[in-house]
Amino acid sequence: MQNTIGLKQPILGIAATLVAVILSLTICSRFDPATFGSWVALLVMSAIPLQIVIGLVWQSKYPGFLDGMAQPGRGIAIVFMMAAAAAIVTPAILSVVGGWALPPTPFVIMYTIVSVCTAFWLVAVFQCWPMSAVSGHPAVIGIGVYVLAYVSAWVLFRTCFDFGAMKDAPFYIAALDPKGAFPAWNALSYIVTTVAVIMWFVMLDFWPTATLATMIPALGRQPLFGLTSAVLVLAIAAGLWLLGVRVLHMDVVDYMVRVPVSALFGEFIMLVMMQTAPFQTVRQPLKGLILLVLVVILAVAMYAVYKTAATILVGAMPSGAPTYGMDLWIATAMLSVTFPVFVAMGDGFAFWPLSRAAEAETVAAE
Repeated sequence: MQNTIGLKQPILGIAATLVAVILSLTICSRFDPATFGSWVALLVMSAIPLQIVIGLVWQSKYPGFLDGMAQPGRGIAIVFMMAAAAAIVTPAILSVVGGWALPPTPFVIMYTIVSVCTAFWLVAVFQCWPMSAVSGHPAVIGIGVYVLAYVSAWVLFRTCFDFGAMKDAPFYIAALDPKGAFPAWNALSYIVTTVAVIMWFVMLDFWPTATLATMIPALGRQPLFGLTSAVLVLAIAAGLWLLGVRVLHMDVVDYMVRVPVSALFGEFIMLVMMQTAPFQTVRQPLKGLILLVLVVILAVAMYAVYKTAATILVGAMPSGAPTYGMDLWIATAMLSVTFPVFVAMGDGFAFWPLSRAAEAETVAAE
């Protein structure tokens, strides 16, 4: 079935990014800010951990029926799997974390964000350990990582998040407040920063940990590889957070949206949509440094694009405390809507109908 345009990188990535951004902003424009920041954010983010497992752990080829499917059937099937996951996970989070308070409260939204972050930690840093040590079967590894992401998020949420500073807000319910070690916005912004650093390490092919592993083979095995990388990630993230919030005195939410959220958005463009083109063959660490420069440029540019889009599509919204209307709309639009669209297009649909690779998959399946 000859039904693709046949674009190649880097033109493919640029075109796909434009399509994904336009599609995502169209979706975002359909909802009022209150619904968008609560129900839309929760439902979409409840699907992302499974999307991470399907794309990064199972390579969009497991369960077995996916491997034999042609595009766009495979991509559609993955979207339905994500929707099914969201239909199960959303009420569970509303019940366990949110006490069935409706619409979804910041307790629920922040926990859901953390679950996405823990999924990235488990897959990218620890390479699915400890589940990979238990079994080599993709179902055991994938489902195990999926469940562990939510359990790890629960532990982090209960031990680290304190919503006491929001006790006068209408949503606040003392019984639902974990009363953890750190103010909730501080904890969330730092955790999101760690994921931005992890993605930079992915662009670096985990240099220098991977280089050290060639000299000390034990470091190449999990969990030592993950622990070594984790120390670097946590230290760099702490430095970035302290620089932004303590040294430059940025508002913590403004910092989170402008720095790690926008950086993650740029990283996802370079990793998922561009597939690091046209720098795939550049040696590390130069490759990672070049990509980092591009990520910074993209972060600044896309923040401006989404802020302008918010004003045009939704209208004027307040920035900063106490509501952070504009800030949270941008963050939700970038990572809760556009990121899963990126992954769906790049991994789930294999860039169909833009890419000749998707056409090759279709012909092979037939």
